[in-house]
Amino acid sequence: MSEYQIKTALQAEEWQLKNQARGHVFFADDVKDDGTDAGPNPVEYLTGAVNSCIAMSAGMVVKSKKYDVQNFKLTTTATTTDLGHGKSVVSKMVINISFETGMTSEEQQKFVDFVLHVSTVYQTVAQSVEMVVNVN
Repeated sequence: MSEYQIKTALQAEEWQLKNQARGHVFFADDVKDDGTDAGPNPVEYLTGAVNSCIAMSAGMVVKSKKYDVQNFKLTTTATTTDLGHGKSVVSKMVINISFETGMTSEEQQKFVDFVLHVSTVYQTVAQSVEMVVNVN
């Protein structure tokens, strides 16, 4: 079991948040009319966390199994649904995965399926959000 602690503080600038994870500081924000934009918004961070975990899992699988995979990339689109009364949820993520390899299409699909299986953040979010994964 692992534990992770993030400290978050609301800043004086409206909707701006300062986060600290270990020695790393990162901001979350929302684009405002005045042009302030200190960082990604929370949905973008969630999407980035999913992508990062999948890519890190892919790197670990490639290294441990010595697979012929290069240039592994993801482009993900997250869609939110407005539930009314100022409430919304992330309802869908479409994940497009591309990489260079000598694998057959079937081998590529098995590789991606295994990567998703061992990806902690993907598995966690997939319990609540519709996930569509395309291998290009």
